[in-house]
Amino acid sequence: MLAVLTFIFFFQDILLKREKLFDRIRLAYLVVVLVWLGWVAQAQLSVVNVLTFTTALRTGFQWSYFLVDPLIFILWSSVAAALLFWGRGPFCGWLCPFGALQELSNRAAKAMKVPQLKIPWRVHERLWPIKYIIFLGLFGVSLGSLAYAEILAEVEPFKTAIVLRFVRDWWFVAFALALVAAGLFVERFFCRYLCPLGAALAIPGRIRMFDWLKRYRECGNPCMRCFKECPVEAIHPEGHINPNECISCLHCQVLYLHDQKCPVLIQRRLKRERRSAMAPAPLAPEAGSSA
Repeated sequence: MLAVLTFIFFFQDILLKREKLFDRIRLAYLVVVLVWLGWVAQAQLSVVNVLTFTTALRTGFQWSYFLVDPLIFILWSSVAAALLFWGRGPFCGWLCPFGALQELSNRAAKAMKVPQLKIPWRVHERLWPIKYIIFLGLFGVSLGSLAYAEILAEVEPFKTAIVLRFVRDWWFVAFALALVAAGLFVERFFCRYLCPLGAALAIPGRIRMFDWLKRYRECGNPCMRCFKECPVEAIHPEGHINPNECISCLHCQVLYLHDQKCPVLIQRRLKRERRSAMAPAPLAPEAGSSA
């Protein structure tokens, strides 16, 4: 799975030119992440892992504790490496089972014509900091009591929805289902506004070495298509991408390369077609002329 994801990111320009193929690959990948990585292998990373790590750094670090679950250790190692290249996007957009559950359920909702709510930008940019407040609150509590912080970390529905597969006390199940239900109307609602793990990964993700997402000078002014179509509203109206909020779904890059959807490429294509139409036709050879 990790090799496939690495291939997707390193060779994205080849895949993204084939929109339908890429969409099918992403859909299949999310299904595997939810079913196998999440419900079968139960390899759902959590903010509790982050709090445990920071506590271990303060109280005496031991590798043996983190090697108890090899798959979780491999995932965290991969996420750490991905943070250096792409930020939090590879995990949040591709490797998080609960994120996959949200996206797949939202796709199903759209297929059934469930109306989608577009959060106004001014409201959206005041809501996404909530997850950072939640993370900082959990981190502060963990400084005094990691056990109490783990209880409060139930704000994550991961344990209920993924690890225990909704087999739990009804109030936990109701909370998890409420978040999934919200995601039917607002794509990845929990990821956008409440996920403390996403916030925890966004902070070190700022040090990523490369900026892989391409933009045109016209992005944001006058063109606003990517801003309007970004699934998590990670693109500012002025055109730049907020790396703290981007989940690397690569939809904006599909548009970037699509000469039937991107207004910039449409204009370039039309100019080429006009020049081609205005070019003089080649003269036909005269009858009887020698070869």
